[in-house]
Amino acid sequence: MWRQATSTPQKLAVINGLLPLTASEFLKALIFFCGDEDEAVQKAAIDKLRFTQSNEIKKIISPEIPENSVKTLTKLAGERRDSSIIISLLLTGKLKRDWTLEFLATNDRTFWTTLVTHKDFVEFTLPQRDDFKALFSAISDVLISLYEEQLSYFADKIAEMEAAEQEYKLDETQTKGEEEEEEEEDENVVELEDTIFDFPDFLTSETAFDGLSADDMLEQRKTIAEALRDMNVGQKIKVAMLGNLEVRKILIKDPRKQIVMAVLGNARITDKEVAAIAGDPASSLDAISYIASNKALSKSYAVKLALVNNPKTPMKTALMLLETIRMNDLKNIAKSRNVSNVIKQRAAKKVK
Repeated sequence: MWRQATSTPQKLAVINGLLPLTASEFLKALIFFCGDEDEAVQKAAIDKLRFTQSNEIKKIISPEIPENSVKTLTKLAGERRDSSIIISLLLTGKLKRDWTLEFLATNDRTFWTTLVTHKDFVEFTLPQRDDFKALFSAISDVLISLYEEQLSYFADKIAEMEAAEQEYKLDETQTKGEEEEEEEEDENVVELEDTIFDFPDFLTSETAFDGLSADDMLEQRKTIAEALRDMNVGQKIKVAMLGNLEVRKILIKDPRKQIVMAVLGNARITDKEVAAIAGDPASSLDAISYIASNKALSKSYAVKLALVNNPKTPMKTALMLLETIRMNDLKNIAKSRNVSNVIKQRAAKKVK
């Protein structure tokens, strides 16, 4: 009966017990609706589930529950520090490793020890074992040792996975090489067509806004945006390398990697700009990865701190840069809601 509820009022009526359902069917409805796209429905179902015993919830967990409900129950298991719910969710085949890293990053050793000693859970973590190692090492030396011991039982499977990963990287490198060759050919065509670019001063001069009123500055920005919009790729690459601050602000958001790299190669780009780009979650992964790997761009402390605080920075890079962060900033990172729980846990461990 409850499965026929499609509107928000109908779903809320089910959740509020206004339909004659057995206890089992009512709980099935709660679990189904706790992953609903409607925020009001989801919240109402979760509030009811918080008063439901874990043993009762586990009886209802099955492969047919929606994936989003599995995500919600993962969060609930983290709140309760109940590893038995996670084991049950594993059996659905819908549990995601990223969810366990994000929602279960608790310091409760008993919780993690139960999972780490469970064969199915350890096997589940294998594709992201480095991320789980980072998490466990931030919690306890004993826990990481226990996890590594459990991994040893999957040595053959890990070897197979590493071989497959290596083969994939080779294929990816070959494909990337072919793509780069095509890009180079495309760029050469652009360069042949437009060998000389004569850009107006308002695109290249850093003093283009000097002496302007607020209204005039706004008009100048519109003029710059319109000029860039009318350019072809080759012209944008060139002006990205020579342009002023306003041009760099606009072109760093361009979806084309060549243009973003040209902005970062601009000789006049400042550490303050680079730090702003490195710390902006809206920045492209190409830009963040390039800044992190470029010694000249990432030399300033502000840039390193921005990269650590950016949730888009690759985990291994963020963990490496975390070693350079000062104590006061580590304390802030340990309390931050914006970084991953792995980074928070490692920062907290360094503060102690």
